[in-house]
Parts: sequence; C-alpha cells; structure tokens
Amino acid sequence: MEKDFEVGLNMINLSGKEAIVTGAGSGIGRGICSVLALAGANVLVTDISGKGAEDTLKHCGYGDKFRARQMDVTNENSIDEIISEHIKDRKKIDILVNNAGIIGSEGWSNREIPNSQDWTEVYEVNVRGVVKVSERVSKEFQNQKRGKIINIASIAARQGSPDSPHYSTSKAAVVSWTQSHALQMAAYNVNVNAVCPGLIWTPIWESIARKRSQFGGSLETKGLEGKKLFDQTVKAWVPLQREQTPEDIGNMVAFLASDLAENITGQSINVDGGRFTN
Repeated sequence: MEKDFEVGLNMINLSGKEAIVTGAGSGIGRGICSVLALAGANVLVTDISGKGAEDTLKHCGYGDKFRARQMDVTNENSIDEIISEHIKDRKKIDILVNNAGIIGSEGWSNREIPNSQDWTEVYEVNVRGVVKVSERVSKEFQNQKRGKIINIASIAARQGSPDSPHYSTSKAAVVSWTQSHALQMAAYNVNVNAVCPGLIWTPIWESIARKRSQFGGSLETKGLEGKKLFDQTVKAWVPLQREQTPEDIGNMVAFLASDLAENITGQSINVDGGRFTN
C-alpha cells in the first residue's frame, strides 16, 4: 500500500514541516498522519484517546517523525496546553489538520432518530472543535505570516441524510467555516481548505451500518449488515465502484499542505470516487 502512494508523493515535499493532526487515533486521521510523514513532515498525533494516539505511532512506525499527545478539541485549556507545548518544543507550526469528529453520543446507532445529546455532542466536536483549534493555531500563523489549515468535512455536507441529519448539518457547517476562515486568514498568507471524504470503512461507518441494519437503509442494502451493507452501498453509490481509503484522504491533505497548492484556498474538495461532482 505504501509504495502505491509513495509514487504520487514524489512531487510533494513537506520535509521540515511541522504538522498537527486532530482525531488521529484511528481511521482517516491515522491515514493522514502516515501520508504526511511519508511526504517528509514531522507529525504531532493528537486524539481524545491518548492510547489511540500512541497506537497510531506504533501503526505508522516512522520513528522520530511522530509524537503523540492526548487532546480534547472541545476544551480550550487542553488545546492551548498542547499547542503552547508544541511551539516551545518545535518553534513553529506549518500544517493543521482538523480531523476530529464524531457521529453521535453513546448509543447513537440504537436510536432511529438522533436525540438532543447527539446534536449537542456532534456540534461541540465537529464544529466548535474545528473552530477552537483553528483559532488557537491561527494566532501562530498570523505571527508567522504563513500556514496551511485543512479541515476534514464529508460528502455528507453535500446532501442531507434521513438517519443522521445532525452529522450532515455539522459537516456543512465545517464547509461554511472553511470558506469564512479562508477569507479571514488570506491577509496573513494562510491557506484554509477542506476535504470531503467519500465512503471509507472506519469506526463511524461501522456505526452507520449497525444503525441502517436495524432501522432500514436503501433498497439496495435491505437485509444486509456490517461490511456487506457498506460494500453494497459503495456499489450502488460510487461511479468508480470502489471504496476510498484513509490514505486517499491523506494524499489530498498532503497536496493541500504543499507548495503546489499555494493558490488554493476556501475550497472543499470531494475525494469520493465520483459520488458528487460539485
């Protein structure tokens, strides 16, 4: 797998760059960290689970290119502590990837309709978490007069969802925040973009599959469960007829973080096998 995307990274040089990735304890975040390191960046892996962050270090295996810290994106003190520690230790930040996200509160997949706690927790992590981390890191970027921010949204932002409207709404808000923050930061030579992942088998999609197997999905997936439901969804929805991977998202993040994307800002780019074309 590494050789496949190493070739594509030959033109992307992030050597000496300092990157911070939130929600990097598994799934898409872990894939992003791996690709950024392959492109030459030093990566601070952060996650609400300190163990998850450490597991990503073990999984990636790139030695001193990685450090891990527990960080809660809903807690301003936690954010400031980790960012301040990083600046003291590494002297700069070049790349921020806001990847931390959830799809609901505990037990979400067992509820046909999201409750108020689902809405509250998803908003706090997926929207306010992105804003809080961005605003703290942007103070450093304003002083540096440079920097790259990449927010991980979702193709759920492109179309409403009957079973997870709270999640779709939160990701649409991330797209809107990306546009607004790009305009705020342009005067400081800072690029702000978003990536909208398509269908990727992650813990979030596992919970979606559990819910849809209980309460019914589309006609194409009726009666299916787990990965079989996911695979059939890919077949029905994705023109390229294949699922996406965490490394696919990492490749786009690495591009947007590189000098090749100097004149791209305020954009939300789908990596979804052609599911959406706008």
